[in-house]
Amino acid sequence: MRKHAIILIAVLMLIILAAGCGRKSNSAKNMEQIQKEEGIPVRITEIVNSTYTETLTYNAVLSGIEEAVVSSMVGDVVTKINVKVGDYVKKDQVILTFPIDTPAAQFQQASSAYLNTKTTYERMQRLFAQGAISRQDMDNIETAYNVAQANYQTSQSMVNVKAPISGYVTNLLVNVGDKINPGDNMFTVSNTSKYKAVIWIPDSEIQKIKKGQKVEAKWNDELLTGYISSVALAMDQNNKAFRAEIVFNTKTKYMASGVTVEISINTKSVPNAIVLDRSAMMSTSDSYYVWLVENNKAVKREIEVGSNNGIRFEVRSGLQPGDVIITEGLAMVYEGSLVKVIE
Repeated sequence: MRKHAIILIAVLMLIILAAGCGRKSNSAKNMEQIQKEEGIPVRITEIVNSTYTETLTYNAVLSGIEEAVVSSMVGDVVTKINVKVGDYVKKDQVILTFPIDTPAAQFQQASSAYLNTKTTYERMQRLFAQGAISRQDMDNIETAYNVAQANYQTSQSMVNVKAPISGYVTNLLVNVGDKINPGDNMFTVSNTSKYKAVIWIPDSEIQKIKKGQKVEAKWNDELLTGYISSVALAMDQNNKAFRAEIVFNTKTKYMASGVTVEISINTKSVPNAIVLDRSAMMSTSDSYYVWLVENNKAVKREIEVGSNNGIRFEVRSGLQPGDVIITEGLAMVYEGSLVKVIE
């Protein structure tokens, strides 16, 4: 009895499996039949003329057309700061000061020597005009005066630190009372009437970069336009690239010196071209082709491609405006197959 039950269960399982396989086969057959009768679902696009472009992109830090980072020549405490970040300053305006008795500056000694030499120089000028001293004596005292004056100006610049250019204070790294060491950066002055940036170009791209080329710089939603002002003729051995400098003619409200921008350089432009995405094309070992839709059927057509950037391809022959090509469903179609265009 038990043996007959086991046999019955086995027979029932075989029947169920057979029914399942039959349904699967019928389902596959039905899908194939539907595609033959209604068409293989595809998406299409109509060919129109456009502009083929090739663009190189780089990242660069934006700076003022002139920018000066001032470092300390002495080691001492900052006694006074006359500006804040964002202030406009003129060239030679005193930005901050150190004590006049700073040993490294020797300001008091240089000041005394200058004033004494100046007094002597002015007296000797009067004597020379009266013919009381020789030209040699006059030349000697004039040389001594020029040396004393230069020493005094150098000492003064070490104590009263001035702006080397006119522009805006874009960075201030010290506060009153800070102990500064020689060589420490203290502040930055930028002339932001225009902006500039430096990019480094690898040797594989340098032939595409020329002086005068138009350039765009993007930061968030801000856009600057400019041009390449100079391109190095020799590779920089440290960076293993060629240095190029860009000048921007425009300004924006929010873009500021020090931000990192994305630089775009258009290196090629072909107007009235037919341009295809790589995904809309098929290929063999030595050719490219597309699938067209003609009378609701798929038609294979070989095309000749020209320049490309790996994603977008310029089509030189094989297509014309008004042709309709398949962009999705390419793997399912074959020559003469009925297609069904879906939105």
